[in-house]
Amino acid sequence: MAFIPLREEDLPCLAPRAPEAHKGNFGQVFVLGGGPGMGGALALACTAAYRSGAGLVTAIGHPSAVPYLAAHLPEALWWDWPAGFSMLPERAVLAVGPGMGQGLAAHNLLQEIGGLSGFQVWDADALNILARMGPALLRGGAERLFTPHPGEAARLLDVSVATVQADRAAAIVQLQARYGGSWVLKGHHSLILAASESPSAWLCPWGNPGMATGGSGDVLTGILAGLLAQTGSPTDALRLGVALHARAGDRAAARLGEASLLASDIIAEISHFLKELQAHYDRN
Repeated sequence: MAFIPLREEDLPCLAPRAPEAHKGNFGQVFVLGGGPGMGGALALACTAAYRSGAGLVTAIGHPSAVPYLAAHLPEALWWDWPAGFSMLPERAVLAVGPGMGQGLAAHNLLQEIGGLSGFQVWDADALNILARMGPALLRGGAERLFTPHPGEAARLLDVSVATVQADRAAAIVQLQARYGGSWVLKGHHSLILAASESPSAWLCPWGNPGMATGGSGDVLTGILAGLLAQTGSPTDALRLGVALHARAGDRAAARLGEASLLASDIIAEISHFLKELQAHYDRN
C-alpha cells in the first residue's frame, strides 16, 4: 500500500464561524481518563480539544483528577467515574484512554464503551486494555479512531516493537484488519490509514524528536476529538489533526529547542497553525 505524504495545501480546513454561532454548533467532546495520579493526561487532552475548536468539553475522571482540571482548564465540565454513558448527546465524541489506568474500573468502563455507537477516539490505556481483551470488545457500531505508538501497536498485534518498526506500513494494515476503524501509527513520519476512503493512506512528513515527551500523545487525542466533533468526518479529522499536532510541535521546537519541549508547548502552538491554515485558504 502506498502512503501519500500530507501536503499543507491539501489539508481540510475548518469552516468559518457564522456571527450568530454558539458553542453547540462546534460539537461536544467527552474525555475519559484521569485515573489516580494521572490527572495531567486528562487535562492535556481536554485542553487540546478546546484549542482545536470544540464547543464544549467534559472531562470524565477519578475524583483525584479534579484539581488538575480546576488549575489548568476551568472551562471544562466534569463527570466522576465510574460513569454511565447513556446520557451522552447523540453527536458527542468520546475520547478514551488518557491517564485512565488499567484497573478493574477501567476495564468495566471500556466494556460498556465497546458496545456504544457514535464517534470515538482510543488511545493509551484504552489500547492496552483492548490488546488484553481482544477485538470482541468492540461490539457496537461506533466509528473509531485508534492512535497507538509502536509499543501499543506491538501489544495489539502480539508481536515485538522491533517487528512493528521493521515494517510500519504492514503493521498499520494488520491493525485495521484485526480491529476495524481508522488508525494513526505514531512515530517518525506517522502513518494514517482511514477506514473507507480512496485514497485512504497518508504519511505525515512533519514532526520532530522533541515531541517524544510525556503527554504528547494525549494532546493528539484531544486534537482529534475536537476536530471530529466539528467536522463529523473521521478522515478529515485524522488528516488535519495529525498535521496540526506535528506542525504545532515543529513550531514549539523552533521556539524552545527539542530538548526543552513539553506537551503543553504543543498546545500553545495549535492556534497559530490553525490561523495560518485559515489565512492560506482565504488567500486562495
